[in-house]
Amino acid sequence: MKKLLKITVYLFAGLLFLSGFSTASASWAEVGDAVLKEAREINKLEKVYFDKRLKNDLKGAYEFQHPEYKKQVSLEEFLYFEGRLVAGYREGVMGHISGGMLPPLDYIKKNYTKKDALGFPRPNYYKWFYNPFIKVKRYELEKISISKDGKYAMVKIMLKGRERINPALVREDIAFDMIRPHVDYWEKVNGKWVITVLTDASSISGGMKTLYFIPNNNDAWEKKEYVHFDPDSLLAMPDTDRHAVK
Repeated sequence: MKKLLKITVYLFAGLLFLSGFSTASASWAEVGDAVLKEAREINKLEKVYFDKRLKNDLKGAYEFQHPEYKKQVSLEEFLYFEGRLVAGYREGVMGHISGGMLPPLDYIKKNYTKKDALGFPRPNYYKWFYNPFIKVKRYELEKISISKDGKYAMVKIMLKGRERINPALVREDIAFDMIRPHVDYWEKVNGKWVITVLTDASSISGGMKTLYFIPNNNDAWEKKEYVHFDPDSLLAMPDTDRHAVK
């Protein structure tokens, strides 16, 4: 009888997740093992995606991008702009080119390999920031938020590393520890979590600037209701009784 009760509780928790979370402000302990499992999956994906960017594996990072983004931006374009490129960039949103006109697409397709000052090929580097004097080394997870309908997720992390002041400006080697917030936005498409928008935290004014990969506007993200998971929540063991809906 007790075993049957446990099975019933788990099935109900799964159905609850599929049909939408019952309350947006619920803690992790109130929503069921299915949601906890989803948060853990996103946490693993975030680690792999971060590692791809940290190691400048742009081809690997491209595989995480939204299928609609891939339809608009080829791998060669992604490599040419070193991972910082929005969909529809040719219709008004500039890629990372300092002050220049966008080259023809045919040129990009043939010349996506970067070259150094002497004209020799060099590896592509993922651009976390436009400022080349910021070096990202690791991150700490702050929070994972999953939308009530189970289709969207936000992963808030703190990027940590070193930042230097441009030596040409101060004529000295001045460096200090860097800590900056960053958010990766995920969307579940055909049962797979993919990256949907890019947050640019390097705006001149010091505020956050969101660059959209696909037509998901900021209002849509802000209006959604979320269940939040902190790092401790992800380490917790499932609890049938606690997850049961009273």
